[in-house]
Amino acid sequence: MSNKPVPIPLAMVICDTVIQDKKTGKKTLVGLFNNVGAKKVPVIHPSLNVYIILTEGTGNYDGKLKCVVDDDIVLEMGGPLVFKHPHQIAEWNFNLRNLPLPKFGDYRFEFYCNEELVLSRKFKVSEMKKER
Repeated sequence: MSNKPVPIPLAMVICDTVIQDKKTGKKTLVGLFNNVGAKKVPVIHPSLNVYIILTEGTGNYDGKLKCVVDDDIVLEMGGPLVFKHPHQIAEWNFNLRNLPLPKFGDYRFEFYCNEELVLSRKFKVSEMKKER
Protein backbone atom coordinates (compact mmCIF):
# COMPACT_ATOMS: atom_id res chain seq x y z
CA MET A 1 0.00 0.00 0.00
CA SER A 2 1.32 3.42 -0.92
CA ASN A 3 1.39 6.57 1.18
CA LYS A 4 -0.71 8.30 -1.49
CA PRO A 5 -4.03 9.58 -0.09
CA VAL A 6 -7.18 7.81 -1.21
CA PRO A 7 -9.46 10.26 -3.07
CA ILE A 8 -12.57 11.35 -1.18
CA PRO A 9 -15.83 10.34 -2.88
CA LEU A 10 -18.46 13.03 -3.38
CA ALA A 11 -21.05 11.09 -5.39
CA MET A 12 -21.86 7.92 -7.31
CA VAL A 13 -25.07 8.02 -9.35
CA ILE A 14 -26.67 5.41 -11.60
CA CYS A 15 -28.68 6.95 -14.46
CA ASP A 16 -29.83 6.47 -18.02
CA THR A 17 -27.90 9.34 -19.63
CA VAL A 18 -25.31 12.02 -18.88
CA ILE A 19 -25.56 15.13 -21.06
CA GLN A 20 -22.76 17.72 -21.15
CA ASP A 21 -23.46 21.29 -22.25
CA LYS A 22 -20.83 22.22 -24.85
CA LYS A 23 -20.65 25.88 -23.80
CA THR A 24 -20.57 25.58 -20.01
CA GLY A 25 -19.32 22.03 -19.50
CA LYS A 26 -22.13 21.49 -16.98
CA LYS A 27 -23.57 18.01 -16.83
CA THR A 28 -27.19 16.91 -16.57
CA LEU A 29 -27.94 13.44 -15.22
CA VAL A 30 -31.15 12.03 -16.70
CA GLY A 31 -33.21 9.11 -15.44
CA LEU A 32 -31.66 8.33 -12.05
CA PHE A 33 -32.62 4.89 -10.75
CA ASN A 34 -32.00 2.26 -8.07
CA ASN A 35 -33.92 -0.65 -9.55
CA VAL A 36 -33.91 -2.58 -12.82
CA GLY A 37 -37.11 -4.46 -13.60
CA ALA A 38 -36.90 -7.63 -15.66
CA LYS A 39 -39.46 -10.24 -16.72
CA LYS A 40 -36.83 -12.99 -16.53
CA VAL A 41 -33.14 -13.49 -15.91
CA PRO A 42 -30.52 -13.56 -17.17
CA VAL A 43 -31.15 -10.21 -18.83
CA ILE A 44 -28.96 -7.70 -20.65
CA HIS A 45 -29.41 -4.05 -19.65
CA PRO A 46 -28.88 -2.15 -22.92
CA SER A 47 -27.42 1.10 -21.57
CA LEU A 48 -26.75 2.87 -18.29
CA ASN A 49 -24.24 5.31 -16.82
CA VAL A 50 -22.38 5.28 -13.53
CA TYR A 51 -21.30 8.84 -12.76
CA ILE A 52 -18.61 9.30 -10.10
CA ILE A 53 -17.20 12.46 -8.52
CA LEU A 54 -14.02 12.43 -6.39
CA THR A 55 -11.71 14.99 -4.83
CA GLU A 56 -8.48 15.32 -2.81
CA GLY A 57 -6.46 12.88 -4.88
CA THR A 58 -2.77 13.38 -5.59
CA GLY A 59 -1.22 12.40 -8.91
CA ASN A 60 -2.02 9.24 -10.85
CA TYR A 61 -4.37 6.42 -9.84
CA ASP A 62 -5.56 3.23 -11.45
CA GLY A 63 -9.36 3.61 -11.35
CA LYS A 64 -11.57 0.55 -11.58
CA LEU A 65 -15.34 0.06 -11.61
CA LYS A 66 -16.79 -3.35 -10.75
CA CYS A 67 -20.37 -4.58 -10.88
CA VAL A 68 -20.87 -7.32 -8.29
CA VAL A 69 -23.70 -9.68 -7.31
CA ASP A 70 -23.23 -12.21 -4.48
CA ASP A 71 -19.47 -11.51 -4.58
CA ASP A 72 -19.35 -12.54 -8.26
CA ILE A 73 -17.90 -9.91 -10.61
CA VAL A 74 -20.32 -9.25 -13.49
CA LEU A 75 -18.27 -6.44 -15.05
CA GLU A 76 -14.89 -4.82 -14.47
CA MET A 77 -13.49 -1.83 -16.33
CA GLY A 78 -11.29 1.16 -15.68
CA GLY A 79 -8.26 3.17 -16.58
CA PRO A 80 -6.02 6.01 -15.41
CA LEU A 81 -7.34 8.79 -13.19
CA VAL A 82 -5.15 11.89 -12.80
CA PHE A 83 -5.40 14.61 -10.16
CA LYS A 84 -3.36 17.70 -11.07
CA HIS A 85 -3.86 19.09 -7.55
CA PRO A 86 -5.65 17.91 -4.38
CA HIS A 87 -8.50 20.43 -4.70
CA GLN A 88 -9.47 19.20 -8.15
CA ILE A 89 -12.94 17.74 -8.55
CA ALA A 90 -12.56 14.68 -10.78
CA GLU A 91 -15.64 13.45 -12.62
CA TRP A 92 -15.77 10.07 -14.31
CA ASN A 93 -18.68 8.74 -16.32
CA PHE A 94 -18.81 5.06 -17.14
CA ASN A 95 -21.18 4.49 -20.06
CA LEU A 96 -22.06 0.80 -19.82
CA ARG A 97 -23.57 -0.99 -22.80
CA ASN A 98 -25.11 -4.46 -22.67
CA LEU A 99 -24.54 -5.06 -18.94
CA PRO A 100 -25.25 -8.74 -18.13
CA LEU A 101 -27.51 -9.21 -15.11
CA PRO A 102 -27.52 -12.96 -14.39
CA LYS A 103 -30.05 -13.12 -11.51
CA PHE A 104 -32.61 -11.23 -9.49
CA GLY A 105 -31.36 -9.61 -6.31
CA ASP A 106 -29.02 -7.01 -4.86
CA TYR A 107 -26.10 -5.74 -6.94
CA ARG A 108 -23.34 -3.20 -6.22
CA PHE A 109 -21.16 -0.93 -8.26
CA GLU A 110 -17.80 -0.60 -6.52
CA PHE A 111 -15.17 1.98 -7.45
CA TYR A 112 -11.50 1.41 -6.60
CA CYS A 113 -8.43 3.62 -6.76
CA ASN A 114 -5.17 1.67 -6.78
CA GLU A 115 -7.03 -1.47 -5.65
CA GLU A 116 -8.55 0.30 -2.61
CA LEU A 117 -12.34 0.53 -2.40
CA VAL A 118 -13.36 4.21 -2.50
CA LEU A 119 -17.14 3.92 -2.72
CA SER A 120 -19.95 1.49 -3.38
CA ARG A 121 -23.51 1.94 -4.67
CA LYS A 122 -26.29 -0.64 -4.42
CA PHE A 123 -29.03 -1.31 -6.93
CA LYS A 124 -31.58 -4.08 -7.32
CA VAL A 125 -32.75 -6.29 -10.15
CA SER A 126 -36.42 -7.13 -9.51
CA GLU A 127 -38.90 -9.39 -11.22
CA MET A 128 -41.60 -7.47 -13.08
CA LYS A 129 -45.02 -8.93 -12.44
CA LYS A 130 -46.66 -10.36 -15.53
CA GLU A 131 -49.71 -8.46 -16.78
CA ARG A 132 -52.97 -10.38 -16.95
